[in-house]
Parts: sequence; C-alpha cells; structure tokens
Amino acid sequence: MNTLLLAALVAESVVAIGFISVPGRLLGPLGITLAPAAIPIARLFGSAVLAFPVLLWSARASADPELRRVVVRALFVYFLVSTVLLLTTQLGGLMNALGWILVALHVLFTIWFGSFLTR
Repeated sequence: MNTLLLAALVAESVVAIGFISVPGRLLGPLGITLAPAAIPIARLFGSAVLAFPVLLWSARASADPELRRVVVRALFVYFLVSTVLLLTTQLGGLMNALGWILVALHVLFTIWFGSFLTR
C-alpha cells in the first residue's frame, strides 16, 4: 500500500503545483485553452488537490490501519469520479489525443485504490 500512496502523492503534488502556478501550461498540451476568468478557478482547484498529498503523506506515516482505510476510500472515490468526468470530457472532444493518457492514469489509480478496499 505504501507504493500506491507514494505514487498518488507524487502525481497529485505535480498536478496541484501545476494548477496553482501555471494552469494554462499544464492544460495546453491536452488542447485545452483557459479563458482568463477560468485561471483563478483552476488555481483554486489546485489548492484543493494540494490537500491530497498532505493526506497521503499522513497515511504513509501512520501505523493506524483505520486512517489508512479512510484515505484509500476517499482517494478511490476521487479517482472514480475523476475518471468518469475525464472520460466524458475526452469522449466529448474537449481534449486532444493526449487526454487518453490522463484518463488511463485515473483508471489505473481507481483500480489500484479499489484493490485495497476489500483487504
């Protein structure tokens, strides 16, 4: 489980920092152009995502199995909903072909976190 928590911690840290600092550059390769009014909203999203690495770091450092289960459950829900939203976005033609990488990454994390729900 520590490998999963670390992988998610790194991925979400990169996403959070990217959305906070350079949201347009982060989304540009996916074919997404942000309107000026969307930039503060993207940064707000990044600040929310920044909570995940803090949560994941705490779970990795904790010996409390209940805390770890709660973190896994919460991140499973996040990745599941994100997968559905990203898939809808991709199928709607709002991202270019690179968007499939983002969809695949979220599917991978959904399955990986989901595999720990029954343990």
